[in-house]
Amino acid sequence: MPSKKIFLIAGEASGDFHGAHLVTALKKIFPSAQFRGLGGAQMKEAGVEILYDLPKEAVLGLGDVLKKYFLFQKIFNLAFRDVQKFAPDAIILIDYPGFNLRFAKKIKLKFPVLYYISPQVWAWGKNRLESIKRTVSHMIVFFDFEEALYKKEGIPVTWVGHPLAGHVKPSRSRNELRNTWLGTKNSEVKAIALFPGSRKTEVERILPEMLEVSKRISASRGTTVFFLGESNTLPESLYSKILTQANISFEIKRLRNSVYDIFFASDFAMVSSGTATLEAALTSIPFVIFYKTAWSTFFLGRRLIQIPYIGLVNVVAQRKIVPEFIQQEIKTETIAHEAKYLLDHQDLRERMILALKEVEQKLGPSGAETRAAEAVAHFLEACHSDPVGGRI
Repeated sequence: MPSKKIFLIAGEASGDFHGAHLVTALKKIFPSAQFRGLGGAQMKEAGVEILYDLPKEAVLGLGDVLKKYFLFQKIFNLAFRDVQKFAPDAIILIDYPGFNLRFAKKIKLKFPVLYYISPQVWAWGKNRLESIKRTVSHMIVFFDFEEALYKKEGIPVTWVGHPLAGHVKPSRSRNELRNTWLGTKNSEVKAIALFPGSRKTEVERILPEMLEVSKRISASRGTTVFFLGESNTLPESLYSKILTQANISFEIKRLRNSVYDIFFASDFAMVSSGTATLEAALTSIPFVIFYKTAWSTFFLGRRLIQIPYIGLVNVVAQRKIVPEFIQQEIKTETIAHEAKYLLDHQDLRERMILALKEVEQKLGPSGAETRAAEAVAHFLEACHSDPVGGRI
């Protein structure tokens, strides 16, 4: 069998992570396969020849996209030209719908297109479903309700479960982590984790809000410490600048490459909306969700979004199990009050933890990346048998 050629596009840190794990699984099936595309450091390490580090340019909201419009157009054209030269057996688009659905439309199924990590069509309505039906050969999805949605629309789909299931584990025990980071204060203090996101504009908007809440908590609770989870895709100077401007008078431990450890070592978390909410759920830590974007994006989104929740963990649960604080609802005193309740009231903590365990069950068994790679292999086999068909 000739060597397979696969082109991938991931535009955010989470997509880079999932793309890397998918490529690793695909290499077990196709050891001599060639991988090219747009992605980040993790996909590069997994063996993808990266044309451009797209996750480094990650933005949130229409206003932020417009500021980088010409750069994104340049990257888009670079990828389009390269795909035609590379002539892949398949293109795998990973999340990042604003860019990837446009790319799928431009390709016009000249090459088979698989979509890994579904755009949130359940939130944005049928316009994206129609686009997917015309431009995507096969969907590979994380959630069972997405599989039902695509099947109803007659779009080929495979549900593989969520890759985080079974993988969110600490490097050491909670006690060992706390001893390392807190020393003799381990048993005396409550630890609060801050995860303001992985995009520059997201961190610039949300971290200052989290720090203001932290000030109130610190002022009323002398036995509280804070862990700041910094994104590897962003410079340390960004966080330093925001911390300096916030005029922090209490200790914040800045940590990288320690997402799961931070969650497991903490007693409560403030988390930016996104994949991190599922990571928090899988560690069973009580937390609240922050979401803040440009006002233009927010007003447009509010008119278009057709579900009542922002947080992915609440979407999966299909009810609000974790408090959400969105735009003008981000009120320092209210969130600090919520935090103190979830820190001090064991009955409330246990109720949220039980609901988070239910979300964990809905994410499916471990091994999603292996099942995704098998779905890709099955798709390629079907394309080889019926090159005109393009869909399975």
